[in-house]
Amino acid sequence: MESYNPLLEYCLKFSSPLQHKIVKVLDETEKQFGPRLLSSVQVLQLNSFIIKITNAVKVLDIGVYTGASALTSALALPDNGTVYALEKSNKFAKIAQENIINAGVASKLTLMVGDALDSLDDLRKKGHEGTFDFCYIDADKKNYTTYFDQSLHLLKPGGVIAVDNTLYRGLVLGDADKVGNWINLANKHFIESRSVEGLLLNVGDGYSLFRKLAHI
Repeated sequence: MESYNPLLEYCLKFSSPLQHKIVKVLDETEKQFGPRLLSSVQVLQLNSFIIKITNAVKVLDIGVYTGASALTSALALPDNGTVYALEKSNKFAKIAQENIINAGVASKLTLMVGDALDSLDDLRKKGHEGTFDFCYIDADKKNYTTYFDQSLHLLKPGGVIAVDNTLYRGLVLGDADKVGNWINLANKHFIESRSVEGLLLNVGDGYSLFRKLAHI
């Protein structure tokens, strides 16, 4: 568990809370599987906020796990919105689907089970390039750069990509951790892209935002 952080608690106190349906999924997941793979409350709040202020109607969620991020997106979208949710694990895809059905927003979910790289390629082949408003990446860290590049093709000009865990427990600052090295290389790749302008925030375990420029 994370250590108590009074400033974080203060921030949460003076922020609009997550809907109870999302909190329920977070709590149940933590009880069953532990907190390690869950997106932080602030990250989910930011995702919801960005979807709403950009009037997004089409969202890409890469790395569904038990469905907290996909559910957050679905609840933030208008009635005609859709979340394309990509999850490799059949086990977690089933749990996520049940959670989203129980929350009453199954009509907004398109669940794609299998390797995310294959699913992203399939979306491009089926004509989804340049149609997504928002993308959230929180899957296996080794493939972050590929997920980012594929998402850029699928995103509209002006669309937003959010990437979680981009500080990875502070291990991006050293060279002793394999995953930290992957994330550090991914961060360099992101900011060197001429297709976006970006911002890395010290929120949760690191949260990066990128806006796709219109010239690509």
